[in-house]
Amino acid sequence: MDFIKECEDFAKNIDTLLTVNTEWEKRFCSYSKGILDKQVGIKAKKELFHQWNPLNWYLNVSNAKGVGHFGIRYLGQEVASMKIKNGDVTISTKKYDDSNLKNFACSIKLNDVSWVSDEAKKFRAYFSTNPKRIDKEGKNEEHRIESLLLTEFSKTVSKAKKFKNIQPVTLAGFARFPMPTPLGASNPPVKYSNQKGGGIDLLARVGKGRGTKLCIFEIKDENKNSEPPKKALQQALAYSVFILRLLRSDCGNEWWNIFGFSGSVPEKLDILVSCLMPSETGMNDKSFAGEKIIVGKDSFTLHYAYFEEKANEILSIDTSI
Repeated sequence: MDFIKECEDFAKNIDTLLTVNTEWEKRFCSYSKGILDKQVGIKAKKELFHQWNPLNWYLNVSNAKGVGHFGIRYLGQEVASMKIKNGDVTISTKKYDDSNLKNFACSIKLNDVSWVSDEAKKFRAYFSTNPKRIDKEGKNEEHRIESLLLTEFSKTVSKAKKFKNIQPVTLAGFARFPMPTPLGASNPPVKYSNQKGGGIDLLARVGKGRGTKLCIFEIKDENKNSEPPKKALQQALAYSVFILRLLRSDCGNEWWNIFGFSGSVPEKLDILVSCLMPSETGMNDKSFAGEKIIVGKDSFTLHYAYFEEKANEILSIDTSI
């Protein structure tokens, strides 16, 4: 079957899945209201601490509604949590002491200590040396690659960016935001998974001014025959169908604002859908670039992005976007 026709049928099947299973609508409208209600508070919390590279702050939906809890990751792996309560900022490694020692030889243990304490300073200083991961068993390469790409895309100086005119969707302008979905799309066939659905690897705004569009990337740490670009692209397409349905729901305008756009959702939407994979000779499929999947007034435009990486740094990105 022609790949574009296959994608059209695939998108219709995902749309049907979301029509038959409706619990997501009320749940995600509750999420958006909670996040928007707390956005001002989240921004205010940022004034209480300084982010220290290469540590990065993550805020999931549940914590965004509650404001006070952030996950702290190093190379995509959780190494600590930060809590803000009544203006006090504390950091804890209690859940990660064993993995921090095993993976990064970090023996520093923090038990809800002040962010400005000597112990917390030592912890940040340790990771500022960019320790290499010791234990390779069970290592999640996709999380590491995702973190490197988020760091690259978050750069604010255009000359320094390998991928121009792109910014990841964040909460309150700084916290990395793993956008959830109700779909289980990592293994075919795609299933409706309620609150246990998979998250979007990387959600970003691409373009300039009024030409800025939302883009859903599916990240893979390998580019091989068993997991080719087209397979990754379809996974991204499944999540994109959900995002379109979400933006066309009763709380669509709220999510549009959370994603960093002003005003109301446009009458016509074109969502960019892309695989994001290592560049491999003979494997960089570009045949689908620019193809459109039409859904009523809306559309999805298919793209590719192939990157080169070395020593935890993105060296180059070849993309059709």
